[in-house]
Amino acid sequence: MENQAILFENNRLNKTLFARMTRFDIIVDITQQGGTVMLEKNEKRPLRSRTLFREEIRDRIIDAILSNELKPGERIVETRLAKELGVSQSPVREAIRELEMIGLVETRPFQGSYVREITLKDVMDSERVRLALEKLAIKDTVEIINDEQIEELKKILIEMEEAAKNKEIDLFVRNDVLFHKKIVEIPNNQTLFRLWDQCHIKDWTFIFTKLTYKDLDFLALRHEDIYNALKSRDKKKAVDSIINHHDGLVEMFKTAKNDGSSY
Repeated sequence: MENQAILFENNRLNKTLFARMTRFDIIVDITQQGGTVMLEKNEKRPLRSRTLFREEIRDRIIDAILSNELKPGERIVETRLAKELGVSQSPVREAIRELEMIGLVETRPFQGSYVREITLKDVMDSERVRLALEKLAIKDTVEIINDEQIEELKKILIEMEEAAKNKEIDLFVRNDVLFHKKIVEIPNNQTLFRLWDQCHIKDWTFIFTKLTYKDLDFLALRHEDIYNALKSRDKKKAVDSIINHHDGLVEMFKTAKNDGSSY
């Protein structure tokens, strides 16, 4: 692979710096040459120009947990993680706090933060609350949804299925969340939407998707029943479809756990 070189003027650097950014599989070596610093990148993927944000750090930790790089019961050392990602401890600490709210991490007084195991109860609790909210939403949505909104859902569904076909997890998750978000937004019930949004839908969708990665096509196709029920303006079918959708997610998680193919 051909190395790329970028020159930076910086007279204050007097030593060689090394930074490792594991999320993007990038190794960066910075060496001083006189008053000029040469940065050589040996990259497997394009280097993102902006600084790692809290959301990216959070996703990196979730990746590590789901891949067993960070195992249940293992301590998350802020200083070590910050050094690996080339960031300060502050955004790492914020990301860990968010993961504690989601339920992936627990903080023990005077001991630090530790990885929690994702249990069946965690999944069922999350799905029960989300289902209750989405049932309320879809009952109202099916009565007032218009043709333009139906078309929007169709476009999202097509993009989701295409992402599943190409195994693009991030794009799949984005469209999956957007599909459900549109359904919850249509009734214009701000209290309902706020409660739904506080359930960390994006994070749990990402977790489910990672845990059931081999069924990505099936996950996408399961949204078609919801779409068809809304298109036909059939309230009973719409409610049944959303119930079956969430019940199916729990069953897929059980299967993944039993197969030993998940976190």
